[in-house]
Amino acid sequence: MSIFHKTACLRPSGAGTFTIACAMLIVALILTPLTISYAQSTTTNGNPTKSAAILPADLPVQMSAERLSFNYQTNTYTARGNVSLSQGGTRLRADSIVYEANTGALNAMGGVIVRSGADVIEAEKISIDLNASTGVLFNGKLLLSRHNVYLEGKKLEKKGDANYRVEEGSFTTCDGATPDWRITGKDLDVTLEGYGVLKHGFFYVRDIPVFYLPWLMYPAKRQRQSGFLMPQMANSSMRGFDFRLPLFLDISPSIDSTITPRLCTNRAAQVGLEFRYFPSENLRGRFYGEYTYDWKYGPESDPKSHRFYVTWRHDEEFLSALRLKANANWVSDRNYFEFWGSRFDKRLRVRYLESNAILYRQSDNFLLQAEARHFDNLDLPDNARTVQNAPILTGTLFARQAPYTPLYVNSNLIYDNFHAPIMNQEWLGSRLQWDSRLALPISLGPYLKFEPSMTYFAKAYAADYYERNKSISSVNAIRTDLYQINTDVFTDLSSIYGGSLLGFQRIKHTIRPRVVWTYRPFRSSQTYPVFDDSDRMDHISLITAEIRQAWTGRLGANDYMDFATFSISQGYDFNNTRTPMDTLGQNYLTKSHLTNMQAELSIKPHSLLDLKAQAEYDPVMNRARSYSLNLGVMDHRGDTFQILHQFAEDDRHEDLNRQTNLNVQVKVTSALDLFFENQYSHQFNFAYFTSIGINYHPQCWSVLLKYSETREQDPVTQKIKDPDQTVFMTVSLYGLGQVYRFSRDWSELLGAPADTPDTQAF
Repeated sequence: MSIFHKTACLRPSGAGTFTIACAMLIVALILTPLTISYAQSTTTNGNPTKSAAILPADLPVQMSAERLSFNYQTNTYTARGNVSLSQGGTRLRADSIVYEANTGALNAMGGVIVRSGADVIEAEKISIDLNASTGVLFNGKLLLSRHNVYLEGKKLEKKGDANYRVEEGSFTTCDGATPDWRITGKDLDVTLEGYGVLKHGFFYVRDIPVFYLPWLMYPAKRQRQSGFLMPQMANSSMRGFDFRLPLFLDISPSIDSTITPRLCTNRAAQVGLEFRYFPSENLRGRFYGEYTYDWKYGPESDPKSHRFYVTWRHDEEFLSALRLKANANWVSDRNYFEFWGSRFDKRLRVRYLESNAILYRQSDNFLLQAEARHFDNLDLPDNARTVQNAPILTGTLFARQAPYTPLYVNSNLIYDNFHAPIMNQEWLGSRLQWDSRLALPISLGPYLKFEPSMTYFAKAYAADYYERNKSISSVNAIRTDLYQINTDVFTDLSSIYGGSLLGFQRIKHTIRPRVVWTYRPFRSSQTYPVFDDSDRMDHISLITAEIRQAWTGRLGANDYMDFATFSISQGYDFNNTRTPMDTLGQNYLTKSHLTNMQAELSIKPHSLLDLKAQAEYDPVMNRARSYSLNLGVMDHRGDTFQILHQFAEDDRHEDLNRQTNLNVQVKVTSALDLFFENQYSHQFNFAYFTSIGINYHPQCWSVLLKYSETREQDPVTQKIKDPDQTVFMTVSLYGLGQVYRFSRDWSELLGAPADTPDTQAF
């Protein structure tokens, strides 16, 4: 039985881009190692004998046969009967082998099998010219196990160092005597680092020819080369016929780019440019920009046709460990991503873009940093109202022990400048702040640890408060009355349990009780600017009690896993008081000093189960302020179930977020998957994303069919927009990659007009 009728070959890990040219390259690698040198045979007086001979060469060749002979006149070796020849990792078996040492011609005939590693060649006859590194396989079959590629032909010929030819051949990645799909061709000529040309080809599904390929030309390059990539096509009721044709440019070994022209017949013309550079380990970056001529955006009287989006990432290290990181983003209008934001998740509204550049130098003891930031608030009609913070100059001394003392000190010095083109009801100006912390870690016996610390804050302001672009108040002052005292006391208690509980050899249970006291003096009667939260330094006298538990399992030597943790904390504020009618404590009615209770739980006893939960409880209002539950379950087949439920409310007890996300994947068989995803907002009582699909992936091909529905809420009117319904299908052949992809708007298929774009065209 032919070895190619077995199904024990390696299954491909996924869709690839392996081509017939790569297969022919392996043919060369298998054929050329057989370099037999001139040597004397072990055959005595030309008489047949059954023995093994080692021929001296750079890489010795071992040969065995039932009959071995040598002709001194023609300098020819002949082996017949169960011939075996090996050199390095290559093995050849045949009924007979004839090697002409004068010409370097090697002919193997009768049930020839060549194995090179896990790759196999099977042929009726092989003729190899070892001097010219050429060869021919007659009625040959080739198996490349790494990619599960089968190449078969009446004649497979290596014509030169990089030229190959296959006559009446076929190509597939499917196992079995009748593969699910294969490509046949009368003639295939391949030039490595050049191109391959297929003539008179057919694409077969099982034994049925599906379509005819009269002529096909494709690149056969092992190294990256400039050229066009796979085109992308879709059809949408909003965009019309949507076509992209990427062009890859190999500029240098460390620089390349991709230019992607795009045409949407009903909407726009677009061109995208991605530029990547990596000249050294200390310099790398990536630029992406797209320009869109959108003739349907905006009112007909004033269409905003010219739209664009630009992003740039840059990372560079200079001398003396000086490093620069830059992140730039620029968009033409606030609504750009709602239609053209294919690089973003459409289910997440892009509310702002941040650009920054950071120049810093860091050592073991300190950090020096200069930063410039720019925020583009897409929720505002005019970004000139957004307060910008630039520059930001920072000097940080990391915690270290003071010489000749048990004290530890760390410090920060920060300069900020806040400005905005349109100034209205805002503090703008400069701030210099310095904080320094002094700590004394103390161990009271083997169990109790005690760490008192004091932090001093100094702030200098040069700021104005603006209304309608006019300054109504100025502050030029230094604040020196801020300091904070902390006391941290904790201990660790642990127990070790034996036995085989939960599959662990031993389990360690650790409990850490902790008490922290934080004190800041009463607020100053003088008015100071408030730029951000760091300026809200109100008085506080707060004790927080926390208990944290952890369970650690021992799986083996130096193999441990924290499979469960639980922590809960509660604070008592001596200064601030709250009541159910005054939850913020603004009227100082002495009712309750308790802060909100925090709790977190994490359980992962096995790699197939993961549970995380957190909650915040308000004892004054007797209600949960926020909670979340994330449960993931998976079995060894690959079935998965994940559910996330989360809730959060603001100080007015209005929902900030209340939603449930569900993801389910069921493996019906080893080749059939069903999946379902739903993201439901309890806050607005609608599912803003739903997807259901089927993925059928037998041994050498796959088909994915998915239906999705996306809903959005208008941020101004709070109305739910009409759903965007999309049908998506992809067919892939392993070894050729994605050969067919279809996507159309569901409403268009039903004959109804669609008001929303096809968000999943690609």
